[in-house]
Amino acid sequence: MARYDYQCKTCEHVFEVQHPITEEPKINCEKCKKACKRLISGQRYMYGTVGVDWNTDPSKASASQRAKAQAAKKRKVQF
Repeated sequence: MARYDYQCKTCEHVFEVQHPITEEPKINCEKCKKACKRLISGQRYMYGTVGVDWNTDPSKASASQRAKAQAAKKRKVQF
């Protein structure tokens, strides 16, 4: 079973509920018993290199693209 975070629309209380992924239950707040919404949890970060596409082989990158990538690496750019 999967665990999901829910937040009350009224009092903004956040809590966790465990239910199957195939189920879409109507969850009520533990505190005020009002309707809740499911939160999208977890942060997603995409790290990349400036000037080089995700699908590009870095060995085939041009000299200017490699220079941009090295400069970005020194700055620790986060996309």
